[in-house]
Amino acid sequence: MEKKYSVKRKNLIAVAITMTALILVVLFISFMTEEKVIREYSDEYVAIAELPSQLDFTYFEELEWKEKLKEINTGRNLNGKLTYGKLKKLLQQLSVQEYITYKEKLPWIYVPRSEWNGVYEQILDLLDTEEKVSVENLMFLTKESEASEDGETLRRLTQKGYYSVAEGIDYFHTYDMYQVYVKNNRIIGINSEYKGSLTLENVFVHSTNQEQAEILYERQKITLDMDGLKENITDTICDIEWTDRKVSAIYKKEDMISGKVLSFNDEQIEISGYGTLPYSGPLKIYKTYGTVEELGKSKLVIGNLQADFVVAEKQVCGVILKEPASIEIIRVLLLNEEGGSYHKNPVFTADADGSVTVGDKTEQVKANQPIMVSELLKEDSDYVKVTLENEDGRIYFSDGNGAHTSLGYRGTFEVRKYEEGYGVVNEVSLEQYLYGVVPSEMPASYEREALCVQAVCARSYACIQLMKGDYAALGAHVDDSTSYQVYNKQEESIETNLAVDDTVGEVIKYQGEVAEAYFFSTSCGYTGDMGLWNLPEGEEYGYLQGISLVSEDAGTDISNEENFAAYIEDTQVTAFDSDSPYFRWQAEVAVTKESETIRNTIAERAKANPGNVQILKEDGSEGTDAELAGFGSVKEMSVGERGTGGGIRTLCISFEKGTVNLFTEYNVRYVLGAAAENLKNKNGESIDMRLLPSAYFTLVSGEEAYVLHGGGYGHGIGMSQNGANGMAKTGMNYVDILMKFYQNITIENIYNEE
Repeated sequence: MEKKYSVKRKNLIAVAITMTALILVVLFISFMTEEKVIREYSDEYVAIAELPSQLDFTYFEELEWKEKLKEINTGRNLNGKLTYGKLKKLLQQLSVQEYITYKEKLPWIYVPRSEWNGVYEQILDLLDTEEKVSVENLMFLTKESEASEDGETLRRLTQKGYYSVAEGIDYFHTYDMYQVYVKNNRIIGINSEYKGSLTLENVFVHSTNQEQAEILYERQKITLDMDGLKENITDTICDIEWTDRKVSAIYKKEDMISGKVLSFNDEQIEISGYGTLPYSGPLKIYKTYGTVEELGKSKLVIGNLQADFVVAEKQVCGVILKEPASIEIIRVLLLNEEGGSYHKNPVFTADADGSVTVGDKTEQVKANQPIMVSELLKEDSDYVKVTLENEDGRIYFSDGNGAHTSLGYRGTFEVRKYEEGYGVVNEVSLEQYLYGVVPSEMPASYEREALCVQAVCARSYACIQLMKGDYAALGAHVDDSTSYQVYNKQEESIETNLAVDDTVGEVIKYQGEVAEAYFFSTSCGYTGDMGLWNLPEGEEYGYLQGISLVSEDAGTDISNEENFAAYIEDTQVTAFDSDSPYFRWQAEVAVTKESETIRNTIAERAKANPGNVQILKEDGSEGTDAELAGFGSVKEMSVGERGTGGGIRTLCISFEKGTVNLFTEYNVRYVLGAAAENLKNKNGESIDMRLLPSAYFTLVSGEEAYVLHGGGYGHGIGMSQNGANGMAKTGMNYVDILMKFYQNITIENIYNEE
């Protein structure tokens, strides 16, 4: 019996050792599995690293969930897979365990993705009350994630554009198709692989063969794999369909129309000859001349750009540009008498015969026949075009009896009806536009070479505005006010028209691009740089450096307060524009009496231009415009910083209970101009204006008021018109004058460009 018992005992011990070893092996394998970083998608499990982003919509943010999930994951890390035991703890952390149903299993068994999705959908129903999380079906077009614009988050390109991707779920490979959870255009989780078909809509196909297609999408050139394509497709817009990770079909958009863009907004585009058509999603624009590229809407130069428009189901799918814009015409929004964009009931007459087009109907009109817009535009029409037969004819705003209320306009008139009223656009050639700008911006009595300078500057400035399209929604490039260039407010003259003709097509270029040729009326003897507008003095504006116009410049640094004061108060100084009555001026600001006005005006500028008004409370903390009322009276004003040409970049105003720093020459002129009195020019003549003539002045404290000794009229950047006239009087030609005001430029002709 003893021997038998001994054998049995030995067998039990062996079994126990074997079982222990097996358990240790299982635990070791389990431990190693938990430590493994999951890098691939699976239907069999869900990685714990996927969960923080999916739960971000709940009580805690993603970073907090990372820490909580580490605790649930036995405090180690986010590696490994979700088990039923950890799922239970997670639901307890969310306080929803009583409301979630699922098939419970042993704690160490992995939760399949389908089971987790069922749980997650219930969590969404309970906690995502604002419906922040949505489900999208996406196909991934590129191999790897790339950094977004902030350089930190990753993003992936899909058939619906770019999505950022949460850190723990970037399993995606080229042509993978998944159903995913999305929050704020960020992929936060994966539901499952997608087995249906997905379509990339309105994509530009540059070329194809039987095996590949070259496409442009989201500013990227992408090569797609395909098999068996019979038709070669070149430079058009298509829909591309994927099924089971392969291109299954390409649908070419066949319908195409051609015309010029007359206006556009975020929903529709107006095309010459076709009227207004809608488009859905972002407007896709592609150029095929030179390099093939996808462009932004800023490149749609209205009125000057012949383009092809791909159309399907009465919507524009994309725009194809086969040649660059030809800068020939400009479209000017004619403002109403109050400076607004809309007219109440415009009436026109013309001094020549012409035609009026409403919709697809055109009727002839006789010279001096009143054209009543409200009578022409009934409920079913919203567009009128007035065209004259004679190129020398003019169109006028008129009263109901046909009497002219404006100067005559060359070109054509277009009127569009909006809810706010009627928008009136004058389409005219660029050169004829300058016929109306040059005399409105510079007296025709100025020297011939000065007028030529003005013509080149005005043309350059106009070309820049043509490319910007600020008024694209109203079918225009610019308006006729000082916000752009004053247009048609003075009669054309032989002298100004000759200046335009003698410089036809000439613009200022800097580093190969048309330069924004800023100009102003009169300098104080020096011009400034972009620092006066609180802009960095970077390479982009390298041609706008402050210069001296003083006859005998000693090279003194007038950004120094003492040196500038000595200069501006010197009545004997002469410069190229010292004949102007604005070369010197003087004003007074009674700060105690005008403290409320100053506070209110600062508040006005803070709302309009918050980045250039710094409000500091008594304790030095940031204040708001609403708190200015409690700042009390002005105690002191001083110059914080001057530019190289002497203009004030920063003005400091100290109150009883706070301080304000004003940046930009305009804010300085606006605030002090509202409180200024006894403003007089160098001849002692009173000046009636709310805006100080310039920001080139000193502040001299008196018993009851600050006395301002100033010089110049305008912002002080670029070309001084009176300075140009003074240079012309000395015999300088217009090219030399331009080279003086603008550094390192060339004068080139836009009509000679290929």
